[in-house]
Amino acid sequence: MTTMYGNGMKQLEERHVPTKVLKMEWSNKMDLLAIAKEHGEVSLHRLTWQRVWSLAAPKDKTLVTALAWRPDGKQLAVAYDSRDLLLVDVENKDIAFSKTTESKVTSLVWVQQEKPQKKDTIDSVLIKMNGLDYLPKLQSLVLRDTPEEENKIPKVQDTLNLLLVGMANCEVQILALGIFLCGSIKLAEVFKKEATVLNIHMPVDFSYLYVAIQYYYGSIDIVTIKLQECDTCWDDVYDLAFKHDQLLSSLDYLDQTMKNILETWEHVSLMEMELKLNSYCPVDPEMVASDLLELLIYGILNLRMEHFLKRDLTDKGIKKIGLSIESSHTNVQKLVVKQLSEVTNQILFQLVEISGMSLKKYECLGLTEHSVKKALRSVKGFLMKCNEVQIVIEESLTRYKLFFKWLYGMMIKLNDENSANDSSLSNTSQQELNMLAEYINGMGETGAKSKDYKLDRVGQYFLDGDLECPYDTRSQWWSLLQENPCLEENELIVAASRTHSLTQQFALLKADLMDIFAQRKTFFDKTFVMYDNVNLELPSGLSHGRTRVNMVDLPNHKLLVCCVRELHAHDFGFYELMAYGDTREVTLRSTTVFYSCDGIKQNVHDVQFYSPDYVSVLTETLDRASNRFSLFVQLSTSCVRSHCSTDGLTTCRIGQPSAGNSSSSGSCHTLSDYTCRVLENMAASSFAVSGTRKVAVLLSHSRHKVRLFEMEVDDEEDEDDDSAMDVTRDSNLADETT
Repeated sequence: MTTMYGNGMKQLEERHVPTKVLKMEWSNKMDLLAIAKEHGEVSLHRLTWQRVWSLAAPKDKTLVTALAWRPDGKQLAVAYDSRDLLLVDVENKDIAFSKTTESKVTSLVWVQQEKPQKKDTIDSVLIKMNGLDYLPKLQSLVLRDTPEEENKIPKVQDTLNLLLVGMANCEVQILALGIFLCGSIKLAEVFKKEATVLNIHMPVDFSYLYVAIQYYYGSIDIVTIKLQECDTCWDDVYDLAFKHDQLLSSLDYLDQTMKNILETWEHVSLMEMELKLNSYCPVDPEMVASDLLELLIYGILNLRMEHFLKRDLTDKGIKKIGLSIESSHTNVQKLVVKQLSEVTNQILFQLVEISGMSLKKYECLGLTEHSVKKALRSVKGFLMKCNEVQIVIEESLTRYKLFFKWLYGMMIKLNDENSANDSSLSNTSQQELNMLAEYINGMGETGAKSKDYKLDRVGQYFLDGDLECPYDTRSQWWSLLQENPCLEENELIVAASRTHSLTQQFALLKADLMDIFAQRKTFFDKTFVMYDNVNLELPSGLSHGRTRVNMVDLPNHKLLVCCVRELHAHDFGFYELMAYGDTREVTLRSTTVFYSCDGIKQNVHDVQFYSPDYVSVLTETLDRASNRFSLFVQLSTSCVRSHCSTDGLTTCRIGQPSAGNSSSSGSCHTLSDYTCRVLENMAASSFAVSGTRKVAVLLSHSRHKVRLFEMEVDDEEDEDDDSAMDVTRDSNLADETT
C-alpha cells in the first residue's frame, strides 16, 4: 500500500443506523444532513448525528428518488417514486407545498439568483409593497386543548430561487420559489428520442441551463440551453411567484381553518336531542310538535308528554344538552368571524392586486384576466356564504336558548308541584314567545316532510353536499335577482348559490384559485436557445446501468463535469465544456482519471464536486492480504484541467507509479495536487460533501454505517484528534427502528 499524502480530514462521528440509508444531502447554510432511508422515511440530523425530526413517506411502499435544500436552508424538497414532490419546512417538518409530477423525479436542484444591482421602477416598488401589513392580523390556528404555538404563516422569500426538477420522461420543470411553474422543457420531444434526466445545473446568474440526459441505449449527452432576456425577464417571474406564494399561504390558512371548524363542530348533543324527539311517537312524527305547542300556548300537559319530560329528558339532561349546543355554536361562530372571514378578505385583497397584474405583461407567464375574474367571483360568493353561516348560527342560538330555557323551566315546574309561577316564561317577551312557537311549529313541518326531526341548521353547511334546509333570506334584493336573471351577468353583482354548503363553496373557491396559476404558457417559449449537444464518451464504454453525473460551473460560461459508472468502474471521465454565444457551439475538453495503488487500478465508487476548485473521489481496492479498503481523495480540478485535451485520449493517474511501471509514466499524466485518506475498517460505497460547510459523510457498502468528517483541517490536528477519539455507537437511534 502506498503512503497517504496528507489527511485534511478530521473524523467527528461514526454511527450504525438500523435502517438502510439510500441518499444523503448536506445543507449549505447549516450543519444539517438530510438522509433518505428504506420505506421512504426522511430524517434530519445535526453534525453530531442528533436527530432533529423524522418524516414518514406519504404512501406505502415508496422510496425517495431525490433531495434538494432551498438555498437559505429553510426548506427541503423531497421527491418520491410515487411521483409526489414535497416541500418540507425544516423547523417543524410541516408540508409547505406538495404536487404530483407527470413522471418519476430523477433529479432535484435548487439554485438562488445573485442579488442584482438594479434600479427600482414604479411597478417593482408597488409589487413589493406588502399591502397585507395594513389588514388585520390573522389569529392563531391553535385549537383548544392543544399546546400553544405561534401562528406560523410562511414568510415570503425576498430573493428569486428556482427549483429545477428533472424527470424520467426527460422533462425539466422550473419552479420559481419552489412552487410557481414558470417553465417546462420536454427534451424527449425536442430530440425525438427516449431519455431520462440524470442531473441539472444552473449558474447563479441564470444565464444557462445544463442538463445531463441518458438515452435508453446508454449514451449520455450534456444539453446546453441559453436563457435570453426578453420583454418578460426574471424580475417579472419573481413578482408573479411572490404573489403566488402569498396567495398559497393564505389559502393554506383558509384550508386549515375549515378543518378546525369541522373539528370544533360537535353534532353529538343535537343528534341526541333529535333521537329523543323521534322516539316520542314514532307512529305520528308530528305529535311531539303538537303536544309541545299545546303545552306552550294553553299550558296543557298530557300524560305522554309528562312521562317524556320526566323519563327521557330530565332536568339535568336538558341543561347539559343546552349548554353543549350553545358552546359548540359559539366556538364555530368565533372561527367563522375571527378567522374564516378575515383570511377570505385577505385573499380578496390579493386577488385585486393580481387582477391588475393580469392586465399587463404577465400574460406570457400564464396569468389571464378571465381566470382572475372567475376567482374573484368565487371569493365574493364564499364571503356571502360565510355571512349566511353567521346569520344561521345567530338565529339558531337564539332559538335553542329559548327552547331549552323553556323546557328546563317546565322540568323544574314538574319536579316542584308547589311552584305556582312559570319561571320558564317569566322574563320572556311576546316577540320571543312568537319565535319559540314558530320554531316548535317548524319542527313539526320538517317532520312531516322528512319523517324525522332535524334540529340542526348549522351542521349542514359543513357537509360536502347540497343544503337540506336552505336559508330563506326573504329579502327584496333576492327577489329582484330572481325576477331579473340578466343582472347576474354584471361582474359587480355576485349571487351566491342558495343550495350550496360552505364546504362546496370552499371547494369551488380553491379550484378557481389554483386555476389562476395553471400553466397555459411557458416562460421559456421565447427565452431559451438550444446549443449543440455534447456527448460524453465514458472511459469504460457505454453504460446500460445508472450513471452518476456531477456538474459545477466556472466563470466565462465554463462547465466542469464528472461522470462515473456505478458498477465496478476503474476510472471516471473529467470534462470541461465552454459555450460560445455567437456560434451556439459548445467545445469539449476531457481526460480519463484513475487511481492506481501498487500498479493496480482501484474501483471508483463515487465522484462529486466538493467545490469548483476540488473534486472528491471515493475508491476501493484489495491490499496484498486481500483486505478491502477505501480511499477518500480530494483532487484539485485545476490540475486535472491542465491535462484535458479536445481529442479525449489523455489519461491521468492519481498516485505514484510503481517501480516496475515507471517507464509507462510517459503515456499517462501523474496528478500530484491532491490529498487522500484511508478509511480503516470501512468499505464505503458513496458519500455526500459540502464545500460551503466543509463537511463530508461517507456511507458503507452495507448502508448501515456512516462516518462524518470535518474537512480542510491541519494534518497535526487531525492525527491528534483521531488517536484520542473514542468512537461512540448509536445508542440514541433505537427508536428509529419503530
